[in-house]
Amino acid sequence: MTKFNYTLFFVLISINVFSQEQTYDVSFFKNVKFPNVINVENESLKLNGHGMHSEGVFKLFVCGLYVYERTDDPNKIIYDDHAKMIEMVITSNQFQSDKTIEEVDRTHDENMELMKSGELSDMVNNIKKYDGIIPHKMISVDQSFRTLIVEANKGEVDDIGNEIDTFLSIFQDEIKMGDHFRITFHHDELYLSKNNDDKITIQSKKFQKCLMNIFIGNMAFNKSLKEDLLSKGL
Repeated sequence: MTKFNYTLFFVLISINVFSQEQTYDVSFFKNVKFPNVINVENESLKLNGHGMHSEGVFKLFVCGLYVYERTDDPNKIIYDDHAKMIEMVITSNQFQSDKTIEEVDRTHDENMELMKSGELSDMVNNIKKYDGIIPHKMISVDQSFRTLIVEANKGEVDDIGNEIDTFLSIFQDEIKMGDHFRITFHHDELYLSKNNDDKITIQSKKFQKCLMNIFIGNMAFNKSLKEDLLSKGL
């Protein structure tokens, strides 16, 4: 086995350690039930709190914060050496990447032309392709997270631009209600997965801190969500 294959083999083993499968159902009221404990390698992470983020009329996502030891102290969580995890479940089809937004808007414009020409079968197929998405009402995942990371870290993010791009790449394909994104913090590495698949690893302690800051830092983007994640009153 070549050196490259050995490296790839051990990377895949390392990633699979964090791939405990979990699925979530979104209720009619956009509620999601999180398990009380999720096992990560040799640690049992406990649900510290969970909450929802909305923009306008759209309930975009719910997330649960998992920690080694429950606490309402955000600094203890951010600087703790134990593994921690954010489970994020999408509750609106309106939360999409810039790539998908461009595709949906282009398809919508195409439908307007198809309607004028009477080619209704093609129009129906286009509508089915992006069922449940309201054109021109979508909220950009890319712009949202870029802005949140900058604001939550007082603009001190110039040296983690590559890490931000890598993080956002996990959201590039069309996002559907019920999609589950897992963000696992472990030592110097950040593991990302979508629906227990498509895993990405980012090696940057600073980026870990910057990302956690948007949820529970001093400049957290949603104070109500921050309080819910730190509630530990479960």
